[in-house]
Order: sequence, then C-alpha cells, then structure tokens
Amino acid sequence: MLFKYPQLLWSLWLLLIPILIHLLQLRRFKPTPFTNVRLLQRVQAKSQKSQTLKRWLLLLTRMAIFTALIIAFAQPFIANPTAFKEQEITIYLDNSFSMQAKQDNNSLLENAVQELITAIPEDVSFSLFTNDSEFREVTLGEIRNSMLQLPYASNQLTLREIILKGQTFFKQREDVLKKLILISDFQRSMESDSVTVSGDTEMIYVPIRSEELRNIAIDSAYIKTTSASDNELVIKISANTDYGSTPVSLYNRDDLIAKSAVTYSPSESSELVFSLPDRQFIEGVVSLSDTGLEYDNELYFTINTREKIKVLAVGESEGVFLNRLFGDDLTEFRNIRSLDQGIASLNEQDLVILNQVPRLPPAMRESLREFIIQGGSLVLIPSVNMNISEFNLLLNSYGISFGSKNETPVEITGINYTHPLYSDVFEERVDNFDYPKVQEHYRLNGRWSGILRYANEQPFLAGRDNVYVFTASLDPGNSNFTSSPLIVPTLYAMAVRSRNLPELYYPLGANSSVDISEVLEEDRILSLEKEGLEFIPRQQLIGEKTRLWFDEIPTEPGIYALENAQIERSFSFNHKRTESQLDYLNNESFGAAAKINSSISGIFQEIENMRAVTSLWKWFVILALLFILLEVIIQKALK
Repeated sequence: MLFKYPQLLWSLWLLLIPILIHLLQLRRFKPTPFTNVRLLQRVQAKSQKSQTLKRWLLLLTRMAIFTALIIAFAQPFIANPTAFKEQEITIYLDNSFSMQAKQDNNSLLENAVQELITAIPEDVSFSLFTNDSEFREVTLGEIRNSMLQLPYASNQLTLREIILKGQTFFKQREDVLKKLILISDFQRSMESDSVTVSGDTEMIYVPIRSEELRNIAIDSAYIKTTSASDNELVIKISANTDYGSTPVSLYNRDDLIAKSAVTYSPSESSELVFSLPDRQFIEGVVSLSDTGLEYDNELYFTINTREKIKVLAVGESEGVFLNRLFGDDLTEFRNIRSLDQGIASLNEQDLVILNQVPRLPPAMRESLREFIIQGGSLVLIPSVNMNISEFNLLLNSYGISFGSKNETPVEITGINYTHPLYSDVFEERVDNFDYPKVQEHYRLNGRWSGILRYANEQPFLAGRDNVYVFTASLDPGNSNFTSSPLIVPTLYAMAVRSRNLPELYYPLGANSSVDISEVLEEDRILSLEKEGLEFIPRQQLIGEKTRLWFDEIPTEPGIYALENAQIERSFSFNHKRTESQLDYLNNESFGAAAKINSSISGIFQEIENMRAVTSLWKWFVILALLFILLEVIIQKALK
C-alpha cells in the first residue's frame, strides 16, 4: 500500500493524546459519606472491573478512529508495479492503398482511425506515423482532425522500414516502457528481412483485414504494334478472384470512344484490345468499377504526336542494310560518305553509325565526343583495314579499345538477353537458329558490357554508356550478320534507345525521363499542368533536344499538359499496382516474440490497466465511522 501524502502519517503521534488521557485518569471523583458500605462491597468490585474494561475499549476505539482518519487524509492506494514507470507509445498506422478495402461500408483506414480516436485517452501522450507523415509526442486532441483527414499514400513501407523508423521515436532510456503498435493489413509486399528490436521495446501487431477479399485492377497498358498505321492498345486486367465479366470503358479526354467487357482468366491476367485512331493525339483514360480498391480502377495514358528518331550513317560503303532498316514512320534516316558533310547537323541527330569508316581525323573525333556528351548514341562498325589507333583515341575515353586482329572464322552464338538493349525485344530465349559467322574480327580490351558474343566468348557486339562497338566488319565478304534475323532487332533497338521517347504513362515516384524536340531560350521554361495544379520538372537542353525528368513530382495520378511548348504534348502518370493482389502475411511472419492483438481498444485497455491506481481513502473513512459507531455502542452498553 502506498500513500499520496505520506508526510501526514507523522500525525500518528497524536495517538499519544488519548493514551495520556486514559493513563493519567484526569477524571476527578467526589467522595460521598455513606453509613455502611459493607453490604455494597461485592457490587463495588464488579463496577470497578466494568469501568476498567470500558476505559480500555474506549481507548482502543478512539485510537482506531484517529488512525483511520489520519491514514484516510494521507490518501492510501494500491497500484501495479509498472503504474509509475514512464510509458512511450508509438503507433504506425498504415495508410497505403490496400487500406481502401471495405469493412462494414467503411474503408479499413477509416475504421482504424475511428477506433484509435475512441480508444486513446485524452491525457495520454503518444507518437504516430504513417507511410508519408509523422506526429511526435502529441495528444489525441492535437491531431484528431489530422487523423480524420489522412490521405492514402502510394509508398508502402516494409516491415523493416517501419520498425527502424518506429524505434527513432523512443528516448534512449532503459527505465521507460516502450510500446510499438503496428496497425495494418500487412500485405505480402511488406515482407522484408528481419530486424533486431531492443529488448525493452514491446512489439504489438494489429492485423485489420476485409472479410471480402475481392479486387479487380487495371494492371497495365501497352501498344501492341509499333506501326503508325495500326495502333492496338492492349489493357491487362488482373484480379484475385473470379469476377465473371466486367465492363471496361475507354475515354479520350471526356469523350467515350470505346466500351467492352473483360472476363476473368484464372491462370494469368486478362487482356482487352482497343483499336485507336491513327496518327491522333490522345489523352486517354481506361476505367472500370468494382467493390474493391479504388486507386487501381483507372489508368491514364497519352499518345503524343510521334517525333521521328534521327539516324545518321557515315561511311564510304553503301550501307544497303541500313537503308532497309531505317527511314520508316518512326525514324528519319540519312546516309553520307563523310562526317564533314553532316558535322553541322550532328547535334540534331539521335544516333550516328560509323559504317566501316577507315580513318577518324581529330576534328571528326572531337565532334563525336561532344555529340556523345550531349546525350547522342554512337554505333561503330569497323572496317577490315581501319586505322585502329585513331579509333582508340575516341574509345579510350570510355574505357575500351580495339586490340589485335583474329583471322580465325568463328560463329556468333551468344545473346545477352538481360542487356537493356534486348529488354523489350525477345519474348523468349532463342536456342535454335542459324548462327551468323565472321571471317576475322578484332579483340576488344577494357571494361564493356557484352551484348553478342562469339563461340570463343569474345564479344561481337559490346556497349559502354551510349557507345556500341562491333568487333568485326559487317561487309558481306567478312560476315553474314546483315542477313541474320538478329540485325533488325539489334540496330533498331539501338535507335529506339538513343532517345527517351514519350511513354504511354509513367509510374509515380519513379526516376523517369523523356526527350522532346524543344530548344529552350533563356526565358522559356517548360512546366506541367493539370486542373490548376502546376509544377516545373527538372529540365536540361541536350543538343537540339530538351530532356525532362520526373521523380518526386508529380504526386497525383492524371494527365498533365506540357505548357510553353511549341507542339501540343501531355504526359500521363499512374500509381504502381503493387498492392492490388490483396495477398497478406501470416502471423508466423511477425516472429515468435511478437504480440498479436485483434483489437485496438483492447491494447489501450491493457495500457490503462497497467497505469491503474486503486484509491483506498474512502474505505478508511468508512472504517473511522464504524469505530465511532462502536464507541457509541460501548458508551451505551457499558455504563
């Protein structure tokens, strides 16, 4: 038993007062003469014993009254051992898109916020953080409105990130009870490597999930063909359960241009194909409606007016295979015999191909180096009798160089399917095909990334930064590579990657970039605007192009128009679809030491019980009254 005012217990010395009164017999007796007391001797003896017992009982009773009153004023109480220890409470509240799932007509996030507001006592200080915001050492009254207005966030933290961030909210003291409460649906995407938690931190997991795990998502979209005359937009629909048939609508701005229905495919994502008008600027939205998550029911995309990739071929050779490859609707091709003829327009090019040029004079070499610095791409096809030293002066800047010539015929047998050049080229690995051959080739020294290789593991095609180097002449007398099926995807992919063409859409938060044909003057800045929301992306003039970067901005999905541009353009942005599957972690994923609770209110009830103090002063007041009643009874009973 503890006391709120223990200093009042010194008043127990007052108990000496009734003791002294009773011991000193302060009551005076007046003698009365009587003729004969012999007959009263027996009665007198009995009366003296009764009075002695009465005095002792009154003494004990009055001492008990004083004791009970003094203890009552000292306010005694009993408490748990942890009641007076300082407690620190940190709460992680998941506000990711998966928390849009419905439970009792409200989203999981709304239900969690309401339960927190109901369960947290007004006088309790705590810290709270979400995926994109934090509140340190606040009370419920200070952040109630902020909690009710919490937005959904696209960046889902992993368990490791949550725990590491949560520990930063605690003070570095050992005498403090620390509780880290994690409130989430715990998607499978949150799983990560385990992290060590300090022994004085209690981890409490509160899984909240919807009973109806049904969601349909517009997963992605792409143009099936690259021909300007045939635009087929393929929409991929994913779901975690059989949804039967669902209508999907396609809009250009606010105009409905197509509508169809998609059926569930249990083995893979369902696909829906829309035919789009040719050579038309489209700001499109694909939408559907379902009872699951809301953020993945729309997908924005933009088809801008195509800007042709400019390819310049330099070489005394005719380059017939290059004329067959380029000069279509996507590329603008020009073939010159000497770089001197095109040096003035070099900065306007996206890709320069040195096709079996025998020599590389200093002026040409410096122009090419400046072209590469400005973001251009270079393809070097050596000639059989080229001046190696002149070309190495250019290649040495990129850590590679030609070595000695190998005159042994060899086949080209290796394809690096993981190289970015082939990332969107091959649907599957090709094992059986007619391998092209070369009669002689150069060795390649330095650090390079292999793309195609010979049977002897030497590179036939290697790359470094924006420079691609063949190690053998493509002249028909030396190689049959130009008649191989590999020639088209290889060189065409080089052209496509030489310029960051606009994508259908960009994922929010990803580091993306695009090149546009705009030469900015000093006082002209490009910006993106959507419904009054405007921002200026990072931009840089590179040759005759301007490169825009999208990373931390924008933060909202939609179609953003490019302002201050000479040609009408727009760019679409969408949230990543990482949370659409509704696949959850099981309890074993939290670890054996984790405490799992199904109720937020139950956690705070336990915290209140740990802080609970039971006051006893009322019982001592009642006890004092009982002793007073007992004294009255003694006074009446023992006369």
